[in-house]
Amino acid sequence: MKGIHLSMEQNEQELIAQILDGNEDAYADLINRYKKGLYHHCFKFMRDEDEAEDVAHEAFIEAYVHLDRYNPQFRFSTWLYKIATNLALMRLRKRRDVRMDEDELDRIMSNLPGAEDLALHQELRDAVDALPMNYRTVVSMHYWHGKSYSEIAMHMGTSVGSIKGWMSRAKKQLKEVLS
Repeated sequence: MKGIHLSMEQNEQELIAQILDGNEDAYADLINRYKKGLYHHCFKFMRDEDEAEDVAHEAFIEAYVHLDRYNPQFRFSTWLYKIATNLALMRLRKRRDVRMDEDELDRIMSNLPGAEDLALHQELRDAVDALPMNYRTVVSMHYWHGKSYSEIAMHMGTSVGSIKGWMSRAKKQLKEVLS
């Protein structure tokens, strides 16, 4: 199994070297390798098929344009997903209208004391939308997308300690607003 993983990484590094040498067709191989997973990753943020496709497409373009900045010590997929995450977060910042369905609201509300009253749905939606972007992203990824703190840290390019701190402050702010 390890040999297969190494050959795939080696093959990936060979593709990247070919692309950097001017072989644009080799980039199609990387796109085909990651397009499905990257789309799903983007959909978790955008919650809209067209926007997820747009962000994934934009991430592939950004990766291609800046491929000379890629550090081969790390997996290409990690770098690509980080680009996509940053693009999705920028788009969400501009949009500022992240919508939640009833199940997502119920999941968050179950973690807030005294939040059982259904009348708090709109107040909760407004409170989450008013959080700073890092806090809102952590709440979204953890409660709405079921991501662990370590997964969130990897996606956001920060430490688990930062994620824990942001989540703690986000919960504190939500509790203050909702009490």
